[in-house]
Amino acid sequence: MVLNVCGEQNVLNIFSSEVANRAGQANMQRAFNVVYQNLNKTFDHQAFERAAQQFKNGLEKYKGMDAYSAYTYYPDRPHCDVGVVATPRPVRGISPFPGGVTSESFGVDFAKVVHDLGKEASGPASAGLATTAALKSQNLHLGMGMVQSVIAALVHTIPPLIPPPAWNNQPLPCAPMVTGHNCFGAVLYPITMADFVLADVTDAMLDGVVAGFPNTYATKVGKTTNEMYKACFASYMSMHCSSIFPRCTTPQSRDEPMPVGGRVPMCLHLCIMPLVMCPGFWVEDIIGTCSMVSVPPLCTQAFFFNLWRLPPQYAGIDEAQPYPRECPSTAEQDASQDPSLYEVSALPESPITKETLAVKGVAIDQQN
Repeated sequence: MVLNVCGEQNVLNIFSSEVANRAGQANMQRAFNVVYQNLNKTFDHQAFERAAQQFKNGLEKYKGMDAYSAYTYYPDRPHCDVGVVATPRPVRGISPFPGGVTSESFGVDFAKVVHDLGKEASGPASAGLATTAALKSQNLHLGMGMVQSVIAALVHTIPPLIPPPAWNNQPLPCAPMVTGHNCFGAVLYPITMADFVLADVTDAMLDGVVAGFPNTYATKVGKTTNEMYKACFASYMSMHCSSIFPRCTTPQSRDEPMPVGGRVPMCLHLCIMPLVMCPGFWVEDIIGTCSMVSVPPLCTQAFFFNLWRLPPQYAGIDEAQPYPRECPSTAEQDASQDPSLYEVSALPESPITKETLAVKGVAIDQQN
């Protein structure tokens, strides 16, 4: 490789000169086979098959979706409109208005805590204490995160500098991810010790993604069935978990992305699945997360299934207070059923108008 630095050409030898001959090529191929077989052995093929089946099912549903109707909201029941038939994609499960993260039925969320405290406040003084009470836990997590960041930096820097016999100039061994609450169970591969120390802080970054998902889905896709809503969320979170928790390639891996002795980026198909499972999502929704990808088995693949973390879809007033199945006889009639629907009804005579007309009549008589 020829590098041009400050106007001077420098030659950088990536491989030794032995690679040029046949023996060197054979050794290089043998080393590549060892690395590839090791990555292929540790790759989760079952999760890849589940992702492929999920992708196939989503592709079939995607063919029946219209991208240009992404902003159309489908009601749960027809509102007594003449000639309106039931939607082919009815909404399953009605959540209290307005839905979203404030209606999450399981788990503790910052937005939900503030919402609940605000409802319980009965006066100006108590309402002012709602934010203070909610921020107590956030301050504690902030302090813990700062301490963990320092420890992670030390874990990443110091062990590779210690020579034998105390250590082997390598990073600390990789460990499983067991401290996160969003991606717990989805990351079934070892991560570096630095990522392990910061796992709960890194995982908490996705709290905003989870809380904002109902709004993103309602804006990009619209109102759909809960089955499609959950499938979109699973593929979207699988992409995020794979991005923030890269897997190790060796028992003692560094934090740099490399096929041997480092971490591997996320798989390419995890970036394509949200575009298919969520009709209406586009490149701007995944471009930040998918800045570095690779192909199986030289990649990281997490399979998210913690659907209990998913807040319900946003609900409108019509869904929070749905219409009865049998509409009243006088409700929502049109002109074909009631010809006098748009006619102005007879109003009682106003005394002011009556007196005004009387005064005008007297004046006209006097002029005549």
